[in-house]
Amino acid sequence: MKQNKLWKAIVIIIALLLVGSWIVPASVFSSEGFSKAGYAPFGLLDIIQAPLRFFDWSFIKTQLSTDGTTVMAYSYVSILLVIFVTGIFYSILNKTGAYGNLIKDIVKKFEKKRKLFFIGTSIFFLAFSSIVGINILAFILIPFFTTILLKLNYSRLSTFVATFLAVLLGNIVSITGTDVVGINNIMYNLTVGTDLVFKGLLFLLFVVVFILYMQYKKEPELELEEIEEKIVEKKEKSYAPIVLLSIFFLIILIIGSYNWYYVFSSSSFYEAYESLMETTIGGYPIAKNIFGMIEPFGYWSGFTISTILILMGLMISFIYSISFEEIKECAFTGIKRMSKVAVYATLSFIPMVMLTQIGGVETFLTTIIGFVYNHITKLAVPFTALATTIYGIFIGDYYALSSALGSVISSSFQENVLSLSVLTMQMMHGLVCLVAPTSLFLVMGLSYLKIPYQKWLSYIWKLFLVLLIFALGFLLLMNLI
Repeated sequence: MKQNKLWKAIVIIIALLLVGSWIVPASVFSSEGFSKAGYAPFGLLDIIQAPLRFFDWSFIKTQLSTDGTTVMAYSYVSILLVIFVTGIFYSILNKTGAYGNLIKDIVKKFEKKRKLFFIGTSIFFLAFSSIVGINILAFILIPFFTTILLKLNYSRLSTFVATFLAVLLGNIVSITGTDVVGINNIMYNLTVGTDLVFKGLLFLLFVVVFILYMQYKKEPELELEEIEEKIVEKKEKSYAPIVLLSIFFLIILIIGSYNWYYVFSSSSFYEAYESLMETTIGGYPIAKNIFGMIEPFGYWSGFTISTILILMGLMISFIYSISFEEIKECAFTGIKRMSKVAVYATLSFIPMVMLTQIGGVETFLTTIIGFVYNHITKLAVPFTALATTIYGIFIGDYYALSSALGSVISSSFQENVLSLSVLTMQMMHGLVCLVAPTSLFLVMGLSYLKIPYQKWLSYIWKLFLVLLIFALGFLLLMNLI
């Protein structure tokens, strides 16, 4: 399998950063506009430093508490931990034999209704992304669905479309997703009701276009290749404990990871956490000592998510009498399977680290944005669309991109136009993430399902153009209204 085009695409993006920084002088934005700051070129050693800075910077992305103060850091590097723990968790599931029985029964039930399962999976992940909006939780669920889809004889590319692509599309039309709408609300003082009707209409439009495209688009041919270890089946093993534990822990993970304050301005879950931690018996802080320093509800990072996943894996190991030696074997298998995914995830972050940590606020991209700003700043949709595209090619994380453009957008548009500009940024960044090799979730999916990057581009470019036209048309119509 030749999959080197993906890392080559990332190298090209890095090369553009290097060359651009040497040719175009840097600028900085302030309340008075853009001003030149001289050249700020990247060096070759910066490329080597970037992945190392990634692990250092992972603790710098901050979140806000309910009173608006900075209280804790979110770790990018914990995403890698979730990737590896997910691999270990599914290896443990497979070792039970009961998981194989579950897969077998679902496949048997849908073998004559495979299209129904395919469409249902697609809509589920699109809705999960748009409403819940925690991509890393979606990633934890995806291996279960990919196994079933592949056993229903869907190709790797179709399986990617129904899972990873559906999540990416959900980000574009996020309605209440914490990783998108939550960031918009807290950074730009918006509310969940802002443009809610338009977002709902866009969501329905994207679902229709997505389903129609899946039905009629011919796939490029791919080499046959296994992506999963052989699923173990043991007829005497019941999968009821797995199903019940999975549902229970998924609810817990959503409650803990979904930032209710960012999206709904509700501090109920945060206050529930505070009350839980303050619970005492005879003056002894029982809850705090049992659970330890667990992150507050609504602020769970990949560390806590991984902890919960490990706990669930240990419980399943105990229920199904999996030995310690078998657990070690599962750990090795899971880490090995997810190693390529983790490597590509790290590579996809390098351009973002170079811009935000090594380059800082003064980069040549700011000069390019300033040029666009000086010519079309009064046109909210075109300006934001172009600025987001320019930054989005290099920055695959929505928080980081929003931070880079936030001051420009907030300073340029009044309240009624600001919400439209933010929606434009959300949609354009989501669209860019369908094709850019810096898109974390795209890169994770392509590497997990072993899909060559060039094959993906040949499949998605028409859908990308259709969605781009629909999105810009809809946004311009909103601008007129």
